[in-house]
Amino acid sequence: MRAARLHNFGQAPVIDEVDIPTRETGQTLVRVDAAALGHLDMTVASGKFNVKPPLPHIGGTDGAATVVESDTFAPGTRVLVRGGGIGLFKNGCWAEYLVAADKAFTPFDSGLAPEVAATFFLPSTTGYVAVNDVAKVSAGERVMVSGASGAVGSMAAQFALLAGAAEVIGIVPRPDQVDLLPAGVRPVVGRGAELAKTLGDEPVAEVLIDTLAGDSLPPLLERVTPGGRAALIGYTLGTELTLDLPNWLLSDVQLLPVNMIRKGARQAELAPELIGRLVAGELQLAVQQFALDDIADALQSMREGTVAGRAVVVP
Repeated sequence: MRAARLHNFGQAPVIDEVDIPTRETGQTLVRVDAAALGHLDMTVASGKFNVKPPLPHIGGTDGAATVVESDTFAPGTRVLVRGGGIGLFKNGCWAEYLVAADKAFTPFDSGLAPEVAATFFLPSTTGYVAVNDVAKVSAGERVMVSGASGAVGSMAAQFALLAGAAEVIGIVPRPDQVDLLPAGVRPVVGRGAELAKTLGDEPVAEVLIDTLAGDSLPPLLERVTPGGRAALIGYTLGTELTLDLPNWLLSDVQLLPVNMIRKGARQAELAPELIGRLVAGELQLAVQQFALDDIADALQSMREGTVAGRAVVVP
């Protein structure tokens, strides 16, 4: 089978021909239909994460697959693939076939397309948790979402609208990202000093959902009303934040981390409802497909922020 394997940390994976894995009791063999590309995958591949799998390593923490052999699932069953160390310290979904413990597979509604099934879990559950569990957006509040054209940001914006937000402001760094914003979201384009000038000097929202960090985060925090909340999810534009402590204390804006590594049980609880909403069209998830052979280009597009929604590879 073909598999995208990481041979050296900090370098792109390489397409190799390897044997189809064989299963043991308590394991399931699946054919991978679609595999997600996520920032966690890139973080693991960087070698700078505290999780360092043995090399060569097949990445990919999330996927959608069809059961080939199992003592638990009937052949042909469509399953979500996630958990059990898959893609972290065990081989993952960037391959044509995968063997893992039965508990790593969850049957799902066949009405959900494989490319959406492979990619919906993290952005949809993260967006839901950030808006409803962490920031606790209430009806009538104004909400800013940075990176609202991305998968997680788009979901957060949609959940803010569903929560009854009076206004959702979608912050995007580039003009070409405006068309990717969900319906009903007011676009604001810019980053850093340019963003600060565009937003003006006064607070514009009670809640900030931030997926970008970097030079856009400080001016966004300054545009949150005193006593407001900021749920911090991602760091695609930078990993460090410098605060002027006296003014931050004066503003009394809560900085709330969204740590999904600790939310596994909550994610599993939410998944059936979110799948139902996706199948019904109540939620929209943009997905850009790549061939497995093009995985290096896909990962580079993610680093450059040019992927339209969530990236997925199809073996």
